[in-house]
Parts: sequence; C-alpha cells; structure tokens
Amino acid sequence: MCSENVNIEFLMLADRAEVLNGKLYMMGGGYDRRTINDLKAPVTLTMIVGILVPWTLTNRPHTVKLRMDTEDGNIVGQEVQGELTVGRSPQAISGQPFRVITVVNFTATLPSLGAFRIVATLDNGESKSTTFYAVSAQTPAQQAG
Repeated sequence: MCSENVNIEFLMLADRAEVLNGKLYMMGGGYDRRTINDLKAPVTLTMIVGILVPWTLTNRPHTVKLRMDTEDGNIVGQEVQGELTVGRSPQAISGQPFRVITVVNFTATLPSLGAFRIVATLDNGESKSTTFYAVSAQTPAQQAG
C-alpha cells in the first residue's frame, strides 16, 4: 500500500547507473565506502533516488533536492534540484502508486577523508539519507612513508 504522500522509497550510490523504460540499470550499486586516490581531484558520485507518487498526486509537479554534507553538516558542492510530474498511462490500475527512478551524477571535490551524507528531500518535507565513507587508497605504511 502507498501512503497519500509522495515519498522517497530508496536512495543509494552507484559507480554508474541509468534508467531505461522505467528500469534501473546499475553497476557497483549500494556501496558505503569510496576509495580516494587524490583529495585534490574531483569525485563523481552517481545518486539514485526512487520516489513513489500516489494516484491522487499525479499530474502535478513535485520537487526533489539532493545534497552532500560533511560529518559536521557543511554542504559539499552545490545542492541539486529537479522537478518531476507523473502522469497516468492508459494501462494504469485505478489507485496504483507510480514509481519514478532518478539518476543524478554529482561531481565535487571532497574537503577530506571521512564520512559524508547524501540527503534527498521532497517539497513536502520528507527526506532520506545515506552515508558513505571516503577512505584513502594508500595503505597506512604508504601514508607514513
């Protein structure tokens, strides 16, 4: 059953992803650890958001925002915002919810290694987050050397 509000069903990171004909195709999905070779080099993250729109809220615009925060709550890079409007196909079953999957490629230079939080927020205030950890590609012996 779907609620009577637009809601975020899932949020995850992947190495690559695309949506074709309503289906999600991804490689390296669902990770929580990202190896960083050089903190000076920009990092591209692929964010995947699954949104459920109830029957009663179709055919009107809904806004979703995505951002990345540091452990202490500072925003990394620019917040990304998009709008979606879901229609009802002739094959739709009366009352059914509609899933929309969005893929966003986000590039930023990380300020440090450590924990980062990806946050998706809808215009109705609902949000969901996931955390990933940026870790060094060097072994502890290489870092000391």
